[in-house]
Amino acid sequence: MKIEIEDVDSCNKKIKFEIPHQEYDKKLKQYYQKLGQQVKVPGFRKGKVPVAMLEKQFGPDVKKEVLSNLISDQLNIAITEKDLRAVGQPHLLEVSAEDGTDISVSASIEVLPTVELKDYSSIELNMKTPRITDDDVSQTILVMRQRKATIIDVTDRPAQDKDLLKIDFTSKLGDEPFEGGTAKDQIVQAGGGQLIEGLDKGMIGMEIGETRDITVQVPADYHNKELAGKDVDFQIVLKSIQEQQLPELNDEFAKGIEDKNFASLDDMNQKIRSELEDFERKEAKKTLKKELTAKITEQNHLDLPEGLVKEQVKFMVEQAQKKQGKETHGHGHDHDHDHEHGVEVTPEQLNQYREPAMKALLEELILDQLSRDLDAQVSEEELEQELKNMSQLLGGGNLQQIKREWEKNGVLARLHSRMKREKTLDAALEKVTIKEEIVDRKDLIADN
Repeated sequence: MKIEIEDVDSCNKKIKFEIPHQEYDKKLKQYYQKLGQQVKVPGFRKGKVPVAMLEKQFGPDVKKEVLSNLISDQLNIAITEKDLRAVGQPHLLEVSAEDGTDISVSASIEVLPTVELKDYSSIELNMKTPRITDDDVSQTILVMRQRKATIIDVTDRPAQDKDLLKIDFTSKLGDEPFEGGTAKDQIVQAGGGQLIEGLDKGMIGMEIGETRDITVQVPADYHNKELAGKDVDFQIVLKSIQEQQLPELNDEFAKGIEDKNFASLDDMNQKIRSELEDFERKEAKKTLKKELTAKITEQNHLDLPEGLVKEQVKFMVEQAQKKQGKETHGHGHDHDHDHEHGVEVTPEQLNQYREPAMKALLEELILDQLSRDLDAQVSEEELEQELKNMSQLLGGGNLQQIKREWEKNGVLARLHSRMKREKTLDAALEKVTIKEEIVDRKDLIADN
């Protein structure tokens, strides 16, 4: 069957083909044969109803369905044979079907544009990695010591910075208490920063059994809008004081760190420094990948199918509404009902999200072509290993069961896509010039 593809523009194609009358007639007879086995007509047994009678009773509907199925099948064949990267369904433009003659069909379809990436090998990137200091290593070791700290009760002194305090408190906004403003046996760290600024530090110096009134100004961006930006009066009762007793920093402590195999305190210092340097280099490389993606995208302009842009806008609107819904309902109880009712995109939203939608789509198309050019593949073994790593981070479980669940809900496909993207950009980075520089963290912060 002859298929003609006409270029309308880079995102639209016109498909023309003919369905031989013999093929249409053959399908029609097959349909009537099947129909005769199913319908009941008074005076006739099933399967014995004359075709002429079926044609008289069902003719127009049968012809319409047979023709519709033939056209649909042929369009799918044309899209596959001509390797058209279709966006959405084709739209029929014209069907010419005279009795006894071949049927001419034309349809239009939106397609992804052909991507031919420009040479990007001349791109230069600056990779700035923070310098790991002795203080960075010391802070990491301090966290390890804190995990192994012994908690002891303190009774012979007032509360100090970093002490763990058991408190009761009540609070008022003006003269009125408010919901959630009372607690008993709450454990907080003095000066730890988990409470409203000024509250935990205000407990330093308190004696066990002491009651203290502390007034603090709630930040303007506080999640509870009733309290945001206002002065709140707290009454604190200190019930007990505890402190962390850190283990001594020596070879024995280093050897006792699980899953690290440190041979000594010096070995621990060296390996932690190396781990921190590897981590910072990986983070710097992530930034580099974003910069490379942006630069390659800037080099290549593509027209985008309007249908695809609208679908991306709809997706972004849905995500924004989901986020807004979570914030609206973030008031202490769960919502089992589904808020996903489909989204009607307004002209204002289409205008608002068009540019970021086009940017996201363009980047996706560029990276897809880059992946094809570089033949970036994720093997089944690599996927299994990443799946194993992620399941361990989530607490373990039956790996094959997790894989089946993730395959069902689309998580596995997204994981594969992310891994392929990373491999693509790793390969692309090898083709550009990278200037590496170790810098002080404060200078890196200043640059950003």
